[in-house]
Amino acid sequence: MKCIAVNTMDESFDIYTTANGLIQVSNPVRRQILSQLSSSDLSLTDISNITGKAQSTLSVHLDKMASEGLVIFRDDPSDSRRKIFSLSSRLMARSRDVNQEGMEVYQKTLESISDKDCNLFKVVLRAIIIGAEASGLCIGAAMQQVGMSIGHILAKKIMSPKVEDIISQLQEFYEKHDMGEVCVYTFMPLTIIVRDTYEVTSCAAESISMFSQGLFVTVLAELTKKRYKIASSECFGASNNYSKFVIEQII
Repeated sequence: MKCIAVNTMDESFDIYTTANGLIQVSNPVRRQILSQLSSSDLSLTDISNITGKAQSTLSVHLDKMASEGLVIFRDDPSDSRRKIFSLSSRLMARSRDVNQEGMEVYQKTLESISDKDCNLFKVVLRAIIIGAEASGLCIGAAMQQVGMSIGHILAKKIMSPKVEDIISQLQEFYEKHDMGEVCVYTFMPLTIIVRDTYEVTSCAAESISMFSQGLFVTVLAELTKKRYKIASSECFGASNNYSKFVIEQII
């Protein structure tokens, strides 16, 4: 995949992956459009109502976004004069403020490599996440995609479609790979808590949690043949090493 070079600007931005490569989006209107399209397809009128911008202004943005591979459009089957816009890209990362606390935890994480019982893979993975987040790049969306990719693989090795059995298998997987302790807070609604064995800085806790969220939702969807979403999530604990998220079925 080709990587398109972008300027680092002193403003907030999102990074999307497209068929043309990586695209940086800093324009607030375009960021809002992409965020809304991540939830549902929209017409130009819908986007205008949401953003409060004139359709003529939005058309310029959407034409540019389509040429970059960020969005695609199709004719509305009920009205050929109207176009429906869809997301054709995927959010990978977004900017955030530099976090000094995170840099200190990053250093402590690296130092743990010398520990006798260190799980090198886990430490390096945590170091990458914490280092990126503390430096100002939130990679939660990318970590969610990694979790989803692993979820597709794991689903092929779990035979039972029962939710209880699926969770049990995932608990064993996390324990085997020293990825944390998984427990079910409630089954109705399905609420999962993952306790990480490492100290996690607050700026990186969400991204680490999104890995698990992507993994769990994907495995459940693959095996039960139903659609799921993360209804809510939070990270807590003195070391920010507890992740709690609620999984709901999409009706």
